[in-house]
Amino acid sequence: MKKFNSTYHPSITTQIWVALAVTTTSTTITTP
Repeated sequence: MKKFNSTYHPSITTQIWVALAVTTTSTTITTP
């Protein structure tokens, strides 16, 4: 996994993690 992280730009990985976090937070908020 570390090799993949090194190959990919940190910004891209960060954006992915942020997107996942946003989706999880939005789903939790929408769900009662």
